[in-house]
Amino acid sequence: MTLFGVEEVLPRGNESELSGPELREQAAKAADALSATVGEDPQALRRRLLKLVNLPRLSDTDNHDLREVLRELRVCEQEGKGAYRARLRRVTRVDRPAGIGRLPRPRSVKPASAAGACGLCSDGYNVGDLIGRTPSPEELPYIPMGWLCWHCLVQRRQQPRRRDVLLRFFHALFAGDGVGLNGIECGVLLEWLTEDPALANSKPWTADPLENTLVRLRTSVADAKPTTWISTQTVHTIAAVLQEAPASPSTTAQDIGMLAALVQHLAEWETNPADLQPSRYGTGWRFRQQTIALTEHPTVLSQLGGPFFLFQCKTTQTGQLVEPS
Repeated sequence: MTLFGVEEVLPRGNESELSGPELREQAAKAADALSATVGEDPQALRRRLLKLVNLPRLSDTDNHDLREVLRELRVCEQEGKGAYRARLRRVTRVDRPAGIGRLPRPRSVKPASAAGACGLCSDGYNVGDLIGRTPSPEELPYIPMGWLCWHCLVQRRQQPRRRDVLLRFFHALFAGDGVGLNGIECGVLLEWLTEDPALANSKPWTADPLENTLVRLRTSVADAKPTTWISTQTVHTIAAVLQEAPASPSTTAQDIGMLAALVQHLAEWETNPADLQPSRYGTGWRFRQQTIALTEHPTVLSQLGGPFFLFQCKTTQTGQLVEPS
């Protein structure tokens, strides 16, 4: 028997080339073939797949879900009858940070069936690494993130890297005006801005002084504030200032690449190089989305397919964290 009985139709390893109805059809064929191989009722096997992605209906799956499902089905077929029950099961317990760095509970978590790249930071992950999908609020028109690495899924607001802060800038300004950082993220940004005292004499800083912003960042760190708002204009200034920062051991190549991509897209949203008509797209997220889609110089941010709505657990006046509904 060939792999899933469809090897002549779909050679192994090109899941990433499929999307939409074709991907859904191939996943259905693979599920039916595995069902016949292991002797389990097709509907029972489909219920296992729904538990794997934690969705009520297979019609709710998107391309990201289906690609991972198809890869899992192929691995199950290779490993034999005894493997599929253990493989088609998501991780049900996820220990998450408490306090201001806590993110919403993932929709689904599982070991990666193949090496891939995080749908948020683009870092690679390996076979067996825990990956997951975040909940996607239906009322928001942004493209859902794909499978995220463990850092982005659980730790990015508790143990933020410099590029995590840049991602917060990018996605928050895509969605609206201003950026809300927690006290931990403010500490990362504060360190970056003050690492080289010469930055205070840079042209962007001189044109739009950041001394008051530094005071607010220090206060946020000291008080462990869940949200400190930074205006759009200040974010533009910060990005321009950070471009002037010399290389340091604290700044990685990924940080530098993310900063360059952020600066490019901020400029595109300001200059409208594609000459989009405001009457057609307005000046909000639809305009920003189309500008990214038409960029002549694709970046890691545009290639990821976003931007996305990024959120954290809400904090009440009593300081208690509340899961998003």
